[in-house]
Amino acid sequence: MMAVDADRVEKELTEVMNSQWFETGPFMIEFAEGRVPKGKLIRFAPSYCFQVDNFKRCVAAVYAKAEPRDVRELMFENLEEEHGEGDPSRDHAQLVARFGRALGADLPTPYDLEPIPESRQWVERILKVCLEEEFVVGLAALSYGIEARTRTMAFLGQIYRDNYGLKDDDLEFFFMHIEADEEHAGRAIELIRKYLTTEEQLERAKWAVGEVLDATRVVAEGMERVCSA
Repeated sequence: MMAVDADRVEKELTEVMNSQWFETGPFMIEFAEGRVPKGKLIRFAPSYCFQVDNFKRCVAAVYAKAEPRDVRELMFENLEEEHGEGDPSRDHAQLVARFGRALGADLPTPYDLEPIPESRQWVERILKVCLEEEFVVGLAALSYGIEARTRTMAFLGQIYRDNYGLKDDDLEFFFMHIEADEEHAGRAIELIRKYLTTEEQLERAKWAVGEVLDATRVVAEGMERVCSA
């Protein structure tokens, strides 16, 4: 049986990734123009902390499923970064909390928070993919569904800086991910090209990327719900 062409894998997964963006709805336009009051935006902050903290479980699930050492190595590096590379104050959930506090949220800790249902569902749907599918499918879900979409991080960071007056220091979570995620995603895509070899894996991977994007769409709707009330 012929292996699936790696260029085709990359092209088709990129097409799925680019099929859904969330910057164009009425609420997002209002937000992008700086017209949603900070007092409303902070309502989403605990949920964002929850998502970022629990994303680590998805990375760990791909690590656990992967036999190849090069995949586990990348997942380990990713997990180490998410945890702050040995500095608890650099944990990515802490960086999100710093951003939330700059916006005006009362966040004594970024951990063990109760999120909105949409954020909990986001974690559960992505974790299910990473736990139940082959490692290369989970890797594709995280790479094309989240990490390669650096334009979203750039978009958010720029809006909070330019239209809500936040300082670059408080937006480190967004701006650091542009570079770090591009590097992670680039390496992950090479590994996907290497290990995704069958039509069935490609179909599952396309479904999995779509699943992550759909979970993200639902979170965007949840954010709108709590920030509009």
